[in-house]
Amino acid sequence: MTDSYYILEDGDQKGPYSLDELIDLQPDIHTRVLSPNEDTWVDACDVPELNPYFESFGVYFPTGDNLASFWWRALAFIIDFVIFSFIFSFIMALFASYGIIPVIKSMEQMLKLPYGDLVKIQVIVYGTFIIYNSAGEASPLKGSIGKKVCRLVVVDADGLSLTVLNSLIRSLGKAFSMFFWGIGFLSVFFTEHKQALHDLVARSYVIKRD
Repeated sequence: MTDSYYILEDGDQKGPYSLDELIDLQPDIHTRVLSPNEDTWVDACDVPELNPYFESFGVYFPTGDNLASFWWRALAFIIDFVIFSFIFSFIMALFASYGIIPVIKSMEQMLKLPYGDLVKIQVIVYGTFIIYNSAGEASPLKGSIGKKVCRLVVVDADGLSLTVLNSLIRSLGKAFSMFFWGIGFLSVFFTEHKQALHDLVARSYVIKRD
């Protein structure tokens, strides 16, 4: 049989199978596979010809040619910033209606607020930002609305959605970078897998879907 594939089930070798027969078995990402292109057993997620099969289930493996560039990520960020501005305005109005913060009508007025009110506003800004990003990245969307529009997804090393904890860590890292003038975003230009600081911390990858 050409293109013979074998799998391990409970330590037993099964096969040979054609690629179509292997796919019919519905392997998961950690199924051990011996492919005709490899000399050793590997996880199914490391068999390139199975990538389309896994992508049909929303699993996107980070490879050298599908990592999102800084500019695609920047465009997604701009879209998210516009969306976030509306969400933030609504939340600010809600907090002001309960007297938690004063009603703010101008930037000049905000700059004159007492220190305590400024701290409250910063907490609201970063808290909303973290929740917005974390919720999107831990959801089936695998990213924010801006990333969805730009056909980007945020995944872990196995091509899966981030856990709630990892998405929270990533969002905290992104908020940290924003607080320090975006310095953490620049590492996209210098790291092997185009990872920003928050990606390195959360062990995440931003993928550009075809």
